Amino acid sequence: MTGRAAARLAVTALAAAGFAVACAWSVRLARADYWFRKETAEATAKAVALTPDQSEYLVRLALLVGDENPARALAALGRAVELNPNDGRAWVELGLRLEETGNFPGAERMLLKAAEADKTYLPRWTLLNYYFRRNDAERFWYWSKAAVPMIYGDPLPLFHLCGRIEEDGRLIDRLDIGKPPIQAGYVFYLLDSGHADLAGPASRRLLAGNRKTDVPLLLDACDRLIDARQIDDAEAIWDGLLRAGRLPFRPRAGTASILTNGDFAISPIGHGFDWRLPEVEGISAAREEDPVGLRLTFSGMQAETAEPLLQFVRVEEGAAYQLRYSYRTAGSGAESGLAWRVAGLSGGKIAEGPELSSDDPADGSMTFVAPPGCRMVRLSLEYQRRPGTTRIAGYVALRDVAIQLRQSAGK
Repeated sequence: MTGRAAARLAVTALAAAGFAVACAWSVRLARADYWFRKETAEATAKAVALTPDQSEYLVRLALLVGDENPARALAALGRAVELNPNDGRAWVELGLRLEETGNFPGAERMLLKAAEADKTYLPRWTLLNYYFRRNDAERFWYWSKAAVPMIYGDPLPLFHLCGRIEEDGRLIDRLDIGKPPIQAGYVFYLLDSGHADLAGPASRRLLAGNRKTDVPLLLDACDRLIDARQIDDAEAIWDGLLRAGRLPFRPRAGTASILTNGDFAISPIGHGFDWRLPEVEGISAAREEDPVGLRLTFSGMQAETAEPLLQFVRVEEGAAYQLRYSYRTAGSGAESGLAWRVAGLSGGKIAEGPELSSDDPADGSMTFVAPPGCRMVRLSLEYQRRPGTTRIAGYVALRDVAIQLRQSAGK
């Protein structure tokens, strides 16, 4: 055999050996992966034995054996971070295990290493939870703010945790939340967690983004702020939506009447400072087109007392106002039991108009004065069956309802 032939044979033999080793290693990896997918402590241990340099397998093993064998879990996690110092999940699990043992300095170091190695949400979420448990408010807020830009998915757990430290409705500013979807999540959290009275500042920030998708949430916030007597914040949302063209009504400054949609040109949206049509059994509502108005139909089976139409109206305390309206009734009789009523937000009656009863188109009016300290009233059309009469079965058609200022306070 020549030297050249011998060299070729040697190369071929080495290639075959290398191929055999690669095949064997592939088989080993496949077996390890098979055991790893079993997701049991025993099977994962077999996977680790086959491929001891796989940090992912070691982290899984630590999670599976941690409750029964904490020492083994710590050893596996220690080896995992040696193999892959950039594995933030391994550092997080190691820090949490050390915290469970009472080694708080060690736990803090490991969690900080996780945040250094991994720039995603998980290490920061873990750190802020750690400092929450340690009652360290300063570091809690630091890591909460650091977590915000990395938030993915549901931000509500972060908001709830922050609320357990302090809830003043100003988390958007405290954490520098700039993304409108996360701002919207915070407004929703406030409304959903019993803090609707604090939702004004956050709603204003969200309003500035002028996103169509936020309009339903902002209207809900407006309603809840009205209920909470936070009139300035409710006004800011409503007027802001009007200016942005997100509502189909004219801004209040552009009309003589302080009512919204008094001509019923737009179907009531049922929110904020527009008409609301509470669901009342036996009473239905529909817009009329010629002439434009709103028809409320009474089946005769409605309750003896009902409130089928209302609107919250902003007023000036001590000022005198006049309510004017056009209407027509059918099937109501002389004593219809239908009348306009003005009340304070707490329900106390301020004024009540005459009963509405006319088969022909008619106009009516009433006056009232906003009491001291009153900045908003509740205008409603009420039905109250009069003694000695049957429940009405017919309708009332309303149009051109307006409230105008007659005299300002102090004049």
